[in-house]
Amino acid sequence: MTTNSNIAQELEQEFDRFIAFGGILDKQMRRYLVQYLQNKFEPERHIIPILNDRYYDYFTRALDKIFLIEGLLKISTSNEKIRHRIILDTLYWLRQTYKKVRKKEAFEEEKERLEGWSITPLHIFVKRWSALPIYLRSVYDRTELDHLFFEQQFKELIRARAFEQFSTEEAERLEVLVRDLLAQWDALLYAKILEYQLKKFDEEQDGYLDFMNKKVQEYHKLQEFLDPVSDYLGWDLSRKLWQDTSFDTVKEYSELLKDENAIKELADLLGSMREAEIEIEEETFEKTIIRQEWVVDEFSRSSIVGVHHSDELPNMLSSEASLLSDVDTELLFLKKFADKKLMTFKYEDRKLVQSEDHFTEIHQRVNQKEKGPFIICVDTSESMMGRPEKIAKVLTLGILKMAMHQNRRAYLINFSIGIQTIDLYDIANSINEIAKFLKMSFYGGTDATLALYEAFRQLGTHDYEDADVLMVSDFIMHKVQADVLNQIRHYQQNKGTQFHCLTLSEEANTEVLEFFDTNWVYDPHQKGIIRSLTRGLNDIMER
Repeated sequence: MTTNSNIAQELEQEFDRFIAFGGILDKQMRRYLVQYLQNKFEPERHIIPILNDRYYDYFTRALDKIFLIEGLLKISTSNEKIRHRIILDTLYWLRQTYKKVRKKEAFEEEKERLEGWSITPLHIFVKRWSALPIYLRSVYDRTELDHLFFEQQFKELIRARAFEQFSTEEAERLEVLVRDLLAQWDALLYAKILEYQLKKFDEEQDGYLDFMNKKVQEYHKLQEFLDPVSDYLGWDLSRKLWQDTSFDTVKEYSELLKDENAIKELADLLGSMREAEIEIEEETFEKTIIRQEWVVDEFSRSSIVGVHHSDELPNMLSSEASLLSDVDTELLFLKKFADKKLMTFKYEDRKLVQSEDHFTEIHQRVNQKEKGPFIICVDTSESMMGRPEKIAKVLTLGILKMAMHQNRRAYLINFSIGIQTIDLYDIANSINEIAKFLKMSFYGGTDATLALYEAFRQLGTHDYEDADVLMVSDFIMHKVQADVLNQIRHYQQNKGTQFHCLTLSEEANTEVLEFFDTNWVYDPHQKGIIRSLTRGLNDIMER
């Protein structure tokens, strides 16, 4: 398995290779492009200078468009392996696009002419100069390049003379005119080439944006499928499971994504199962305790317990009333009354008060021993197509969820006229194996013999010797061979193995069902059937 540190190291090496040998722009520009790309995931990691270069400006805007694809940046930020893939694809696209567009040069002839005139010595130019204005007149109009001006200047200066007849000043003037003309021509040609290349870049960019957008849509579509399953099984798709999943893995699930109606029905059934589990988990006991106690009632007049300050005139002491007998102390009385400072008798009594306390009690059982693994035989015959198929898958997922939460192994046996097996020794990290089970085709007749033989074989191994067996089927089958039924009895009586079955039909072979310890019958019209099945699964897991 590639660790996150290895992925980060590989990515840094890829950045270094791109900077050294990227083949686009120059090395410094490539370094700035890498830093610009790194800032997408770690904002402000680098300070990028403002560069006046149209190629660089174009490529940075192209990167902006790529990461504006809805959901792309979120996916690549949360998943290091996908981020690694996106960056590699983007760097490859930059290199290939630049190479492809530069290879398809549309102005090669004009470039060769410009290069030819640029290296022409002045004494040769004097002999051939008249051809240059004629060519430029055919390529550019006068608003772009004033070729008539240069033609008149050359005529006046050269005047059908040989270069040897030019004075030093005339030769210098001629050189300035030639250099000026070639510079204007070079600028115009560069602008045309750049415009052409950017147009081609846009065409290539549109293709890459479509490619990346489809990848993101496929990824979201896969998540929509996996969300019900992951929620039900308690998988966290933002962590361990998706750290080793890249865009390439989406292809492996393409078959699962074809039948969206089946996916929706599966999700609905999982939702019903989850609600039933929550309802069962929330079955609690409410208790009410009623108690009575004596409390002090300060407003009762049963007995005097002391004195205190107040403004209660009926209860004041006689010493306080005596203050009113003298004019000199009358004001003192009134002040004490206003301040509630009169000495008064304090009365109190007790009364019986009733109170109620409500609380919830949750009963939990302690498992005394470690629970064993599970062997699940799922009928995938043609008669199981449709609703029975969905129920079989949902019930199997229910078993897997409970096994995962109790850290128990599970062994899936998919049977029709043959068998397919999946050993889920680590259910919490078995998303690929679960996906394989969910996309198994339902076809052929029903023959439980091979499935039971495989179950017996696993019961004889160290990993599954303590396992219980669950068979999910419509049990529309002929008699099971006698030696197979004897084997079931042997494991029941001597090993304590329990065999359970879920019947998805009213036409089941009752002679076969008699050999199972527990038998549930699924009737989609029965009220509360999902809750009943959930209880059954919980009962199995508690044994």
